[in-house]
Parts: sequence; C-alpha cells; structure tokens
Amino acid sequence: MKKILLVGGVDNSGGAGILADKETLVTLEAGASVAITAITAQTDEKFHDSHAIPAGILKMQLSSIDSNEIGAIKIGMLPNSETVEVLAEFLDQHRYLPSVLDPVFSSSSGGELCSSHGIECLTSLLLPLVSLLTPNLSEAQHLADLPSADSQDLSSLSNACLKLGAKAVLVKGGHLPGNLCLDLLAQHGKKEVVFERPRIPDGVQVRGTGCRLATAIAWYLSQKKDFPEAVKHAGDFVHAYIQRQSCSGKAFEK
Repeated sequence: MKKILLVGGVDNSGGAGILADKETLVTLEAGASVAITAITAQTDEKFHDSHAIPAGILKMQLSSIDSNEIGAIKIGMLPNSETVEVLAEFLDQHRYLPSVLDPVFSSSSGGELCSSHGIECLTSLLLPLVSLLTPNLSEAQHLADLPSADSQDLSSLSNACLKLGAKAVLVKGGHLPGNLCLDLLAQHGKKEVVFERPRIPDGVQVRGTGCRLATAIAWYLSQKKDFPEAVKHAGDFVHAYIQRQSCSGKAFEK
C-alpha cells in the first residue's frame, strides 16, 4: 500500500499540522512519509513562536524519500519563499503524483505561518503544479483579492483561484452563516460540485479540520478516486471527526 507524503509544520500541541495529518492516516490505516517545513510553539489558545526549517534541510528530507513508495502528497505549512521554491522543484519532478495543497497562512491560535513573500511565491509557483487547492474562506479571500461583494461567494472565490493557475479548488465554507456547511469544488471545464452537511454546534471550534480534510483527500486520491468522490469521502470522514470531538467536549477556539 502506497504512503502519503506529508509536507508541513509541526504543531507541538498536536491539534493541527503534521501530527494531525499523521493521526488521520493512522485512522485510515495508511502509512506516511514526512518532510518538516517548520516547528511551532503553540497551544489551543495562544501562538508563541515558529521556526522555519532551513531550505537545504527540507531539500535533503525530500530527496531521502523513495518516491516509488508514495501515492499522493499533502502540503500544509510553508513558512517562506525559500521553502516554496524547494517544494516547487520537487513537485515539478513528481507531476505524476496527485497533490493537495492546504494553504495555511495563519494558525487558529493567532500566529502568522507564512510570510507575505511566501504567499506570493506559493501563488505563482505552486498553484500550477498541485492537483487540488483547499482554502478555507479567509484563505480563498486572501488569494483571490476580490471586491467585497464577491468575497463571500464560493463560486466567485473558486473561479478566481482557478484563474490564478489552480487546476482544481475546493473552497471550504464552514465559517459562512446558516444551518448547513457548504463546500464547493471547481475544476476547469467541469460543472461545480457543492457538498452540503448539517452544521455541528461549535464545530468550527474544533482545530485541525483543514489539515485532516486535505490529508484524507490525498489518501482517497491515492486510491484512484476522482476529485468529487475523494472530496465527498474525506468530507464525511472529517464531519464524523468533528462530531466526536464536539460530543466529547474537545472543541477549542479556532
């Protein structure tokens, strides 16, 4: 069985980042290879600091991985432009592998996780290379830079991301008001697909859901599912996770 390559930062609280990615794959009975981009010091309530792994070390981590063992790539925290450039080179050499980019710009506990130049490089270098982009509402708004009238519209946001070079984009609308949580999948030349699930009370307070969703999507893509099927299965998986966390009282400020 192929492994998922996890590229991202370590959240020492375990609530998000690669530790959450790994936990997701354990639940899915899947293996992982890991390339660390940064180490953060944070709790569920407060962000303390972050240290970016030197680009040379990241490059050595990636070069040490046997790509024949990898079925898909999940990408999370990329702290700066140097990190983005190293990863872009790696992705360019492994275009045959499906990849999911969860563009993490800030932590739920209040810290900046990617420099402004890093975001610019991510947009120009990575969007054309990854298979699927999975921004939440604020991340999509940041990338799309739309007029305020369109900044809450999932279709407008997804199309703006496609115009930036993304092949496919899943805009997550969990922070929109309403009794339903809506996510929208857009791909070039295909009809948009909307996924609806009932809102879970305090569900948006559960940390690490974006990490887990992108990881689960990568796993299902490695199993040769198409985008709509992979997104649906992964969304159901994360919805069940949020229900368990909410019922057990493990919802924290996001």
